Amino acid sequence: MAGRAQGPDSGGAKLIDVARLANCSLATASRVLNGNPRVGQDERERVMRAAADLGYVPNGSARALRSTRSRLVGAIIPTLDHAIYATMVDGLQAKLAESGVSVIISTSHYDLDLEFEQARLLVERGAESIVLVGSAHSAQTMALLDQKRVDYVLTYTSVAADTGAAIGFDNEKAGAAAARFLMDLGHTRLGMIAGITTNNDRAKGRLDGFLAEVAARGHDPEAVPVVEGAYKVESGRQAMRSLMDLPVRPTAVFCGSDILATGAIKYCQQQGIAMPKEISIVGFDNLEIAELTAPELTTLEVPAREMGTLAANYILAPVAQKRYLRQTELPIRIIVRGSTGAAPKFSE
Repeated sequence: MAGRAQGPDSGGAKLIDVARLANCSLATASRVLNGNPRVGQDERERVMRAAADLGYVPNGSARALRSTRSRLVGAIIPTLDHAIYATMVDGLQAKLAESGVSVIISTSHYDLDLEFEQARLLVERGAESIVLVGSAHSAQTMALLDQKRVDYVLTYTSVAADTGAAIGFDNEKAGAAAARFLMDLGHTRLGMIAGITTNNDRAKGRLDGFLAEVAARGHDPEAVPVVEGAYKVESGRQAMRSLMDLPVRPTAVFCGSDILATGAIKYCQQQGIAMPKEISIVGFDNLEIAELTAPELTTLEVPAREMGTLAANYILAPVAQKRYLRQTELPIRIIVRGSTGAAPKFSE
């Protein structure tokens, strides 16, 4: 925005800029933004409008650090459903707690605009660092963190930004590993049930890696049917039905999460499709549910706890050491269980 005031120290609008634009005193602007009810409605609306136009965020972390550290870290994760991110957050929280640092958890529901609002709130509350999931975030979010000098860690990705850290794994390599595993079992008719790839670099990376490996092995990636769905059991069931309704069924399906794979297995059980004799299914995450399906689910294990612990180590590290911890790629391993087997002969 052309009219945005840039403070030389904060890298963003200051309270005095808000007061000037709202044509009120500094004290009035401060009272409005701190929720003091003893301000007229007209002045309140002018101040709030000016703050929004300037992109002003009260920097609670800066205030806290002037006196004593806030010892707060924010973690914005896409969802609390199915404990997909619970192990990572648990590792993060446990390590930070050893140093007396607390974690505030927010959820974005895979919505980048909502993630930005959550980041604003965490900055206002004085979060010294913020942990994010993946590498795809709105420009507003990244600019806010840079302007307010709030350190951040990207998890579930090994792609580092210009600042901050990336501690996770390569999603494309993970997708490629799934394709390689299934093709080594003799499967040539492959399918994939992916998470929704819009605004989700992790889901897109797994899909891209899977299809790239298919191409690298001399097969046509465009012949691989792909169905996207939300990370819900019912989405996996419906997606599997779509794949099994095709004139030529795949004999092996890679699912972008164990939740989707659970739904796929449920559909096969309902329809009497034998696993792994007729169809092999691979999941992703190695959640507890992977050992509760029948048959138990072959899956790619995400190093979730280690990711959380290393993110905490980066946050706690002295500034001089952080540059050596900025980028960490953790390995993914395949846990082989009963849901996968050799390709049936008719797949040749």
